[in-house]
Amino acid sequence: MATPRRTLLVANPTARSGKAKQYIDAAMSALSASRLEPEFLPTLPNGATVAALAERLDQGDAARVVYMGGDGTFAEAAKAIILARERTGVDVPLGMLPMGTANDQGRSFGIVSGVKALETNIEIIAEGIEQWLDVGRIEAVGNDGETTATDLWFDSWGVGLSAAILSRRNRDREFVERVPFIRRFYRDKLVYTSAALRTLLRGFVAGKAFSVELSIDGERVEYTGVTDILVQGTILYAGDWIFDATSKPDDGKFEVIIMRGHADWAAAAIAGHKRNPVTTDDLEVMGLSARKVPCGSQIEVTVFRPEGIETVPAQIDGEEWSRPITTGLRTSSTTCASSSPRTRTGSNGGVTGDTTLCVCTPATAMSP
Repeated sequence: MATPRRTLLVANPTARSGKAKQYIDAAMSALSASRLEPEFLPTLPNGATVAALAERLDQGDAARVVYMGGDGTFAEAAKAIILARERTGVDVPLGMLPMGTANDQGRSFGIVSGVKALETNIEIIAEGIEQWLDVGRIEAVGNDGETTATDLWFDSWGVGLSAAILSRRNRDREFVERVPFIRRFYRDKLVYTSAALRTLLRGFVAGKAFSVELSIDGERVEYTGVTDILVQGTILYAGDWIFDATSKPDDGKFEVIIMRGHADWAAAAIAGHKRNPVTTDDLEVMGLSARKVPCGSQIEVTVFRPEGIETVPAQIDGEEWSRPITTGLRTSSTTCASSSPRTRTGSNGGVTGDTTLCVCTPATAMSP
């Protein structure tokens, strides 16, 4: 059987008001020049990209998938790779041509986003250097303890304030897209920042706290007055924050960030920023203490909602998770300890092919 050589480029040609089409053409030309034999697959609406790409991978002639776009396109391409692996055993790496604002996955591996980085990022793909990325499998749990929804995540998931901010940001985006004059200057991080400030000012922190029981690898702790819980897989959050500089994308563990009020948010925002010059001593002078970031491979969050709140907002990989969270969430990952794409043995001795993803990365580590 011939060695697979085809490169499947996945992107949305209608993104950025249609401007993405010229970027896709440039990527196709550069991939061809690098002898990567590109084939373009446009993203499909209503989540249909995953099934369509997996079906294409089932043909067995693709050497790799390359996504071009934001974190949402990354997630669709990654889920398709995992689906094809589970169905037919076909397993390929994922190359990255990030064009989004946050680009948490790419930056966590030292990959720069944007049109100007296309040539460099295609060189990275052509070099064939690969690394593993832990993948989380999340379950929403109802009042009866039964699983109500499942999904995969690659960057982060959370409940509470961060998800509420994303919900407001998405509503703002929808409004901005209908007003051409505004969308010329009110976009990307400006929309997110505005949504965050307005969510805080409307009293979410003060008025909509909840209680949780958090289990990390079987160790249970209860927290009250919680405004947000974030479970992080990659080292970067929202493009600019690093909560645990020692975390690795393939260590089989996720970091858990717990927020309880303004002090926690301020400490995290200041100390966690990747360009932060503030030391732990500086935080203490300001009356803010650095928070230890717990981590684990099996995480469960049981939510105790205050009266008047039917559900708690949730997000996966920077997008709203539309499933209603009434009771709790649980997620799991196992350590990826092998470089073989078809036999990935975790710390529990089991095959963990469904919880890891192979990505194309630079030969030498670069700072996010």
